[in-house]
Amino acid sequence: MNNLKLKAIASIVLSATLIASLTACSGGKNDDSSSANQKPGNSSGAAVDENPYGYSPAIDLNVGFGYASDFKPAAQETETKNTWMDLYAENGLNIKPMYSVDASQANTKLATAIASGSYPDVFAIKGSELVKYAQTNVIADLTDAYEKYATPELKEYVNTNNGSDLVASQVDGKLYAIPKVGSGYDSAMVMFLRQDWLDNLGLKIPTTMDELVEVARAFTKNDPDQNGKADTYGLALNGKEGFAMMSGLQAFFEGYGAAPGHWNGMFTFIEKDGKVAWGGDFPAEMKKGLAVLQGMYAEGSLAKNFGTMDLTAINKDLGSSTAGIIFAPYWGPMTSIKNAVLNDPKALFTSAPIPDGNGSGSSKAYIPALPETYWVASSKTQNPEALIKLANLSVQKLIYPKDDEEYYKYFGQIEKYSGWKYSLTPTTNPLGNLENYYKKTEALTSGDVSILNIEQKTDYDKIKYYLDAVKDGSHEEKVKAQDPVLLSGLAYYEAQFGLAAVDEVKSSNAINPLAYTYIPTETMTSKYSTLNKMALETIVKIIYGDSVDSYDKFLTSWKALGGDQVTKEAQEWYDKNK
Repeated sequence: MNNLKLKAIASIVLSATLIASLTACSGGKNDDSSSANQKPGNSSGAAVDENPYGYSPAIDLNVGFGYASDFKPAAQETETKNTWMDLYAENGLNIKPMYSVDASQANTKLATAIASGSYPDVFAIKGSELVKYAQTNVIADLTDAYEKYATPELKEYVNTNNGSDLVASQVDGKLYAIPKVGSGYDSAMVMFLRQDWLDNLGLKIPTTMDELVEVARAFTKNDPDQNGKADTYGLALNGKEGFAMMSGLQAFFEGYGAAPGHWNGMFTFIEKDGKVAWGGDFPAEMKKGLAVLQGMYAEGSLAKNFGTMDLTAINKDLGSSTAGIIFAPYWGPMTSIKNAVLNDPKALFTSAPIPDGNGSGSSKAYIPALPETYWVASSKTQNPEALIKLANLSVQKLIYPKDDEEYYKYFGQIEKYSGWKYSLTPTTNPLGNLENYYKKTEALTSGDVSILNIEQKTDYDKIKYYLDAVKDGSHEEKVKAQDPVLLSGLAYYEAQFGLAAVDEVKSSNAINPLAYTYIPTETMTSKYSTLNKMALETIVKIIYGDSVDSYDKFLTSWKALGGDQVTKEAQEWYDKNK
């Protein structure tokens, strides 16, 4: 564990999550376009420009936005008036909002638009949708546009992971998307828990599932917050959304080496002894974990209604100091931790890898290798290359800023700007989080800030501000006053803890080896929803009290209803590409 973790100190995050669905009406036609501005061979009359960043004359792109419910624009900014919309306008890309909805409705809104036949110019989809939309001519072939307009910086970005993301964006050898490239480690599930509750009860961070059961029991029965009330419980699980980012059920089974699901909407195929297996097709490991969860539920260490709990409910219970343990990626619980600290400035959190369930080293993280988001253009738009130009601008400003001023302007400062979340294609540094963690940890230890780049130094200054407030005893007062710099420092400091746990996973190579790292086959796409739902419902019912052995019957049905076939197809791909 890194030396920052001398004492886990609670943190919060101010930044609300903007999820830009990038939905837009089909169109983008520029009535002023002339033959001089038309792409050779383009009979549609669409306006084009050799400029890789924009157009002259300008074109319109009507986009839709999906904002998380807690999103609050900074200062006077709105979705149409901010640094990014100004940048687009300066480059001849006039963004015309079609709608602004809560993020929870964005996918439904997009699906309805596509079904109606009047659908976006540019939008974001999951990998499970890419083949379907490409083969049904919903989205445009971007092969030529990418080759003509992609800047060297964009090409470097999409080839970060040895080109695998770009390959995954192709269907039948043609490019249909610009992938949102990231590091799989950013999705690794780790454990967050209340350090102050552990301290109050004289307990240590659990490293085994047996210890986790004991801690969860104590958090439920031994008044960990010392308020004299039986108003707490141990482990919050997301039973409604199932294999979710926020305390998804799959995380618990990762402690036993299994991987029954993930929130990226694709089958979790892993390799074992040269064979491909669905991550839930490990009956011994799954049944052991199910028996433990069933026992925890019976004694009250899980919420009575965990099967109907979703992201909102998980956030509420952790934020109100009702639940003491959750699973999430390093960035996942920031909203709920924020609420917990604002409600009680003395609240402390820490994080660690998911505990071992089958002996030392049995906990194996499932870390997806494919992008979770793909940006695509409508097959009906007259300017599909606009997507490439949006991405060029994003990479230029977010990964290769020319100076400090440009960095702050477009990436943002939480106290002043909404920053990168207003970008329509937010292409942040794919490997930046762990790299930044290592550098900031070193600087916080040595005091040498010369090793930090501009992004790292910005974070460091906020963390230092927070740590100085802790040292001089003013941090609780500043939390109560909602000091924006302090709250930002808390956010980045908590991220350091989450990344410390991720680094432990990485350093020990406690990772399930992936066996399938390509977009889903047609069979996988058609079977996923039914089989995934079966798995979730079976797990929830067993935790509620059904026989643990009923998992065997479920596996038989899962295989017969398509599981064997999708596994066979994954095996065939693995054999050709291993």
